[in-house]
Amino acid sequence: MKQIITLITVLILPFILKAQESKNQELIEALLKEAPIALKANNVPGMSIAVIKNGVVVFKKGFGFADVANQKKVTSTSGFNIGSISKMFTAWGIMKLVEDEKIDLDVPVSNYLKSWSFPASKFNTNKISIRSLLSHTAGLNVHGYNGYESKKELPTLIESLNTNEKVSLISEPETKWKYSGGGYTILQMLIEEVTGISFEKYMEKAIFKPLKMKNTSFTIDKKILRKSAKAYDEKATEIPLRLFTAKAAAGLHTTLEDLIIFANATLSTNPVLTRASILQLTKPTDLSNGDYGMGYMIMNRFGNFTLTGHGGSNEGWHSGFMLDFASKSGIIILTNGDSGRNVLFGSMKTWANWHSKN
Repeated sequence: MKQIITLITVLILPFILKAQESKNQELIEALLKEAPIALKANNVPGMSIAVIKNGVVVFKKGFGFADVANQKKVTSTSGFNIGSISKMFTAWGIMKLVEDEKIDLDVPVSNYLKSWSFPASKFNTNKISIRSLLSHTAGLNVHGYNGYESKKELPTLIESLNTNEKVSLISEPETKWKYSGGGYTILQMLIEEVTGISFEKYMEKAIFKPLKMKNTSFTIDKKILRKSAKAYDEKATEIPLRLFTAKAAAGLHTTLEDLIIFANATLSTNPVLTRASILQLTKPTDLSNGDYGMGYMIMNRFGNFTLTGHGGSNEGWHSGFMLDFASKSGIIILTNGDSGRNVLFGSMKTWANWHSKN
């Protein structure tokens, strides 16, 4: 009986694979046709995109230009700022400290902070746990950050928290969901306080190096800039790459190739986090109506499947990283234009329609 099943499998498998390749080709042809039109219509110079199906990358391509003036094309190794997708990585950094028994998710975060404390509030700051910061249920302000055009303008982390982008408690913790990039800046400080090293160095040592993400960094140095795409406004005019003190919330620079590595690490075993930890990060919190976990967005609006990941937007950049855990599939899109959101959602809808049927 076993031999018969094996024989049938050997005979049928090539036809199954060929049928899947044909289905993949339908999507690829659609993206190849639509992407250049969308880029032109929205004045977005370039885009890098990858499609994962059943744990395998079935499409990976750069469209348009990373650098218009020098006619440098986008490739899968072009660098992009990914905005709030940074929060997913920060969540991994925090969860690694939990696994190493350096911190507890449900202890007041103030227990770990030595050089900064919450400003006075009529609400109880001792209820602000690490878990609530990760899940945007801490009751904090500061939705997001604009960044700065030069290093000279960058405030210190404490200056950012106290004055430039002051973070404060504006509602009772763990009573409602309110997105707060400010909460992730506190997590950035927490990591530095607990580890005794800079946030950037910790993330390199604990996350990027073990995953072999060689072109991913919160430090915008010459190596990163050399491979980076340029940022452009809504008229496709080049604008300065904005820098961030609040790096944990919005400052990560990476490539499509490295995000594919991260997608694989998220969907399977990896040298950084256990499956239990990843499941904890991606489990929806009740106060978010099922739309957010800890560092991860959860979406059901694209079809009969659940997408888990994050979107990211900064001046000159729009990006999306979404995975369907059930089928080990997903899509990653990076753009370098202010109107990149339109391009991103167009490609995502095309992929989602295809994915729901396949």
